[in-house]
Amino acid sequence: MRTACRLRRPLLCLLLALACLLTGCGAKREAAGMTVDIKDGRKVCTGTEQRFYRVEDGQTGELAISILREDGDLAIAVFPTEDPEHCCYRGSDLPTSDFSVTLPGPGSYTVQIEADRFIGSYGLEWTANGGSGE
Repeated sequence: MRTACRLRRPLLCLLLALACLLTGCGAKREAAGMTVDIKDGRKVCTGTEQRFYRVEDGQTGELAISILREDGDLAIAVFPTEDPEHCCYRGSDLPTSDFSVTLPGPGSYTVQIEADRFIGSYGLEWTANGGSGE
């Protein structure tokens, strides 16, 4: 019994540390509106996913976007969370591509991903530079 307790504590600490690392600072993800079906062994995505990023004073933010499209449609919009009418980027029917979007200043930003029978993959890599300590 004592051995099991001794093993649980380090394992729990490791899991908590891993969870903190995976969530990241300044980023949040919501995918409740995205459905994924399997058709002929391939994932088919339909719906909306939102991700949220924050740029602090003195920082610049950059979002690297990578898309591999086999079929269907994918649209991405990047905008200030408090002002969705002023997009930093908006693209629809996006092909296979890699590109970056620079966020213009401090504040909270939303990335909205809309898929319509999309088959393929996409990735977003967030980088914040500057601020204190750099």
